[in-house]
This record gives sequence, C-alpha cells and structure tokens, in this order.
Amino acid sequence: MSSLEFLSQFGNPTNLSQKSLVIAFAYYLRQEKGILEFKAVNIQDCFQQSLLKSPTNLARLLSNLTKGEKPPLLKNSSKGEYSLSIFGLQEVQDALANTPNTPAGLSVFLETALPYLQRTAAKITDENKRKFLAEAMACLGVQAKRATIVMTWLVTLDHLYDYILAKKLVEFNSALNRRSDRFSSKTIILKDDFSDIPDNIFIEVMRSANIISNDVRKILDEKLGIRNSSAHPSAIEVHDSKVINFIEDVVDNVIVKYPL
Repeated sequence: MSSLEFLSQFGNPTNLSQKSLVIAFAYYLRQEKGILEFKAVNIQDCFQQSLLKSPTNLARLLSNLTKGEKPPLLKNSSKGEYSLSIFGLQEVQDALANTPNTPAGLSVFLETALPYLQRTAAKITDENKRKFLAEAMACLGVQAKRATIVMTWLVTLDHLYDYILAKKLVEFNSALNRRSDRFSSKTIILKDDFSDIPDNIFIEVMRSANIISNDVRKILDEKLGIRNSSAHPSAIEVHDSKVINFIEDVVDNVIVKYPL
C-alpha cells in the first residue's frame, strides 16, 4: 500500500493537520513498511509521495511530538531517529476505526477508483502540479466533478506550456507564424504569452508543429469539449466514469508522454 492509498482511509487528507499527518505517516512506516525507527527524511518522502507539501518546520514538529505525558512519538538514542509510541499507535487506530468507509460525498464507484486516481496523479514529477491535481481530485469529495475537470485541464495546459518553452519553442513559433489568421503575428517568449491563444488554436498549432501526434490531438480536442461543457451552466450530467477517464487520459497520454 502506498502512502497515498493509506491516507485515503481517512477521507480527505487535506482536512488533517500537519501534526496528525506526521503521526499517521509514522504509523504507515511502521505497519506498512516495517520501519520502526524513522528519520525526518522518511516523513518528508511520505509527504511527497502523497502529493502534499512537507512542513517547513518538520524537525521542530517531530521534537514537539515527543513531549508531554502521552507523547505520540518517542525520540530514540540514535541521533535524529524517532519511533511511534503506544499513544501514537492508539491515536491512529482510533482514527481509522472512526472513519466512515466511504468518504463524505464520494460515490461507491469513485471511492473504489480513488486509489487508482491517486496512483495516476503520483506519476506527475512536478510537485506544484501534483499538488494542484490533488486539490482538483479533492473536489470529488463534495461532488464538484465539473471543478475537477476544469482544474485538471488547467494542469494539462500548464504542463504543455512548460514543455514547449523548454523543448519546442522554435517549432511552435514557426508553426504559429505560418498561420493565415491574426495569430500569425504572435511570437511566444514567456509563459504568459500563451494566454492570448485560445485552447483550440493552441492544440492546432502543436499538431501543425509536430509537437504532438494526431492521436494526442484527438484526445486533447475531446477533453477540451468536455472542459467547455463543464465550465458553463448546462443540463449535461457529468458521470463519475467521465471524470476518471478525463484524469487518466490527460495524465497518461499527455503529461507523462511529454516529460519536462
């Protein structure tokens, strides 16, 4: 079990305090990884793998958790090493016992798919994009499926902007200048310059420049249509399966396919 899957047992992990997350990760390291004595770097790894930002004051936080009459952590004789106390163990077990099997707002279908979606999101190497996608997925907990789709689309575009700026800027600008419309006079220099180009034109230029394949263009065109339907009031019902397909498609076939 990954740390992402472990945290999903508590519902929405963004509702947990940093203190609770540290204790939970100490429990995870002990029960799932067999690491009885851990260091700050082990906890940092758990935060990263769970798409969460590690506390800037982690050393002080760990030290504070060893204080008091019933400290959740114990400070070991080896420098910089900690272990879970009986009080910390009980705290996590009680929290797991009191957490409903189905997170509030999630359908049974989405609850089953959530660990898969979290593993899919973990493929993104950029920490800021992983965190943004994690927030997009958290919208599912309140049935804000349209918000999940719109935010996931923004992550996809942001990744493609970065990819072009880093590796394909000459090709993109050449294809842009070959157009016969008003965008032919546009030259991309900075990331903000992309904001002047509509999403459908952006996709056309990428294909014209051979930055993306025709299959990827079809995926992006389809997802743009779904995004447009989701971003405006309409009577269209957004099914759970469509949200899952949207996330896995853009992550696996776009973001991972074109690494920075």
